[in-house]
Amino acid sequence: MDATGLTAIVVFGTLVFIPLLVVLIQCFRSIIVVEKGTAVVVERWGRFKRKLEPGLHLLAPFAERPRSMIWRSAETHLNRYGKVEVDYKQEMVTRIDLRENCMDYPFQPVITRDNVEISVHPMLMYKITDPIRAVYETYDLPDCIEKLVQTSLRSIIGDMGLDDALASREEINRQIQRKISQVAFNWGIEITSVDILEIYPTPSIQQAMHQQLAAERIRRAAIVSADGYREQVKTEAEGRSQAAITISRGEQRVAVVRAKARAQSKLMIAEAEASAVSTVAAALKDFAVDATQYLIGLKYIETFLGIASRAGKRVLYFPYDSNFYGAVNSIADPVA
Repeated sequence: MDATGLTAIVVFGTLVFIPLLVVLIQCFRSIIVVEKGTAVVVERWGRFKRKLEPGLHLLAPFAERPRSMIWRSAETHLNRYGKVEVDYKQEMVTRIDLRENCMDYPFQPVITRDNVEISVHPMLMYKITDPIRAVYETYDLPDCIEKLVQTSLRSIIGDMGLDDALASREEINRQIQRKISQVAFNWGIEITSVDILEIYPTPSIQQAMHQQLAAERIRRAAIVSADGYREQVKTEAEGRSQAAITISRGEQRVAVVRAKARAQSKLMIAEAEASAVSTVAAALKDFAVDATQYLIGLKYIETFLGIASRAGKRVLYFPYDSNFYGAVNSIADPVA
């Protein structure tokens, strides 16, 4: 075989076998296996043709190709200091994942209504319900959703104070989900939930909050101490009052008992004296002596004895009309 024939064979092989090899490779590449939970959007000559469901599919070589879209994935790992770091990877994908997934965004700086800067860590749970819209409605779907979450987050927290933002995570989640759900639905995405994982104020605000918390605790401790002292004073006063009332009631009962005892003693003395007078009167009846005059004379004698016993010298003056001596004589004569 001369050189001309060899050249013809090489040219024939180049013109026949190489295109045939390219066609075979393209045919093999046109065989697509779609896994369960994923979908593939197919275009023919640059126009939408169909959506591939899970299973084995054969595309028309050179005419049909899968539509690719930009997608972003996050990978977490520990750095050399032991802290969690998140790496975001962006790539072009042709298989669209229809399962529920999570978009974890980095900390977003937000300014509250009272001009306090805080860092918010949002997380989004989503599910692609319409792959066709997800492919054709936006160019960079993850970036659009992230920007939508950022603007909604800043709009909602911007209308709140710091205390409300820290205490109203559930309300923030509901408002964000309500604001972005309709827009995301137009992009073929269903927003299942939006969660605020962390809210961090700046270090200066944290220090001020700690000081405020310490002052609040001191104030509460002072209030509790004041309430305790007030209750103590009230209890002691009530105790003293009850003690005074009890003592007064006891003294009242003692006074009543003493008064009754004095009355009974006087009554008994009076009864005894009456009995004595009756006895004396009966004894003196035979002597024609008045018992009253006899008793008066005894009282006079007792009085003189008392006066004489308390001093060395006494001068007594008797009334002119006094019948004392007669009474004494009348007592002394019968006795004699």
